[in-house]
Amino acid sequence: MFKFKQFTIHQEKCGMKVAIDSCIFGASIDVKNGDKILDIGTGTGLLSLMLAQKADVQIDAVEIDQLAYYQAKSNISDSPFDANITIHHIDIKEFNGINYDLIIVNPPFFEKDLNSPNSQKNKAKHQSELTFEILAETISAKLSLKGRAAVLLPPTGMAKFVKLMSINGLYLSKMIQIKHQEIKAPIREIAEFSNINQPAFIKEFCIKGADNVTYTKEFQELMKEYYIIF
Repeated sequence: MFKFKQFTIHQEKCGMKVAIDSCIFGASIDVKNGDKILDIGTGTGLLSLMLAQKADVQIDAVEIDQLAYYQAKSNISDSPFDANITIHHIDIKEFNGINYDLIIVNPPFFEKDLNSPNSQKNKAKHQSELTFEILAETISAKLSLKGRAAVLLPPTGMAKFVKLMSINGLYLSKMIQIKHQEIKAPIREIAEFSNINQPAFIKEFCIKGADNVTYTKEFQELMKEYYIIF
């Protein structure tokens, strides 16, 4: 269980648990009242709940795994944001929603790693169910003309995904490179895409200070509306 200021995430039925990079992802995404949002592979429902806390939005949260679907459904129904989020137990390739203002996804990224003995974790972490190619095509088909897509990936996966998105007419507009510390290499990248091809804004974001214990001021500021410790 992971308790936030305004909601609680139960995660025992999900292959992928709450992680600090996904929390940074959800907190970093800008939304405004009235946005129509699609959350692909919602898992525990974390990202949908984080975005619903920000503004009066309508979110379609899609999850293919049955156990994760029931977990997310329970987390959402127990939150103050139940009216803002509709969860769907369906393969995103079969889901017919279109014209979203924002699409968010923390996709499976261990494309070539060895499979885990846990088949549910495999589905959550690997690309056997949803390849980058299919994901890029799906986002392009479901995004509105002026919409944005936000994706969280490791740097190696992101480099490939940026190319695939451009093939589908969506271009990198913003990137946040997440580091544990300033001296470390990025561990994850948050990328935003739109149909406007222009130079991207790129920034670094550090979780811990030089002592590798204290959270940076930027991390505390970003997470203060969510983390109980701040």
